[in-house]
Amino acid sequence: MALYTLRLRGQPKDAQSETAVSLKEVDIFGQEQLTEHFLCDINPEGQVPVLSCIGKSGNIPDSLKMTFYMASKYPELMPVAHEKQIRQLLIDLHALNYFSLSFPGRMDVIQGIVDSIKTRLEDPTISNRYRKALEFKLSIVQKTKVDGLIPTEVTRMEQQARDLLASLDRMVGEEKTWIFSDKPTALDAHLVVFIARMTDVGRENIIPEGLRKYGARARQNPDWTSMMEGRKTMVPKGN
Repeated sequence: MALYTLRLRGQPKDAQSETAVSLKEVDIFGQEQLTEHFLCDINPEGQVPVLSCIGKSGNIPDSLKMTFYMASKYPELMPVAHEKQIRQLLIDLHALNYFSLSFPGRMDVIQGIVDSIKTRLEDPTISNRYRKALEFKLSIVQKTKVDGLIPTEVTRMEQQARDLLASLDRMVGEEKTWIFSDKPTALDAHLVVFIARMTDVGRENIIPEGLRKYGARARQNPDWTSMMEGRKTMVPKGN
């Protein structure tokens, strides 16, 4: 979502708002997000993406907050006429637990992370700041991921997603590529990715027909195809 927002950001509001973004990969499969440097200096929640702004105090460790920040510099992401609606719909979209919807019944996915954090905590030589950071990360994992896989929570998220997508479905037309105009907004950037994720995990049944077509049209856009390079939003099962 963060990468696609950057792709679709349009023109800056002025010369001072022009923002050059360089990408740095974080090896989450190698658990780089659990290192002392990452947890203590980059993002205490131990997650990506993170936007590190030169000259700005602190990092922005959340794709929604990153989007709001970029929209302050690139107004096409949130046109004035639709800003309030876009902002609220983005908040609603991010109120969904994507882990619940992506990995139902897959406690094995998270168990490796839990075990890795606990192993690090067993090391008596780690610094106090690292120990506190690991304990905080473990609490985040428990709240958002372990608890997110409880069957009742998965069911609740499914219904919440259905309700939100039904309201969004009423906003898309048969031929429109984007929701509000001939240009994409931040809502398109996040919604297209969410639809792609639900498609990739076999949850097409929660996506209304209009949104399926909308998502398919958007994924033919060169900004999407060049960003994804044929990849899915999920790694193959078992990786």
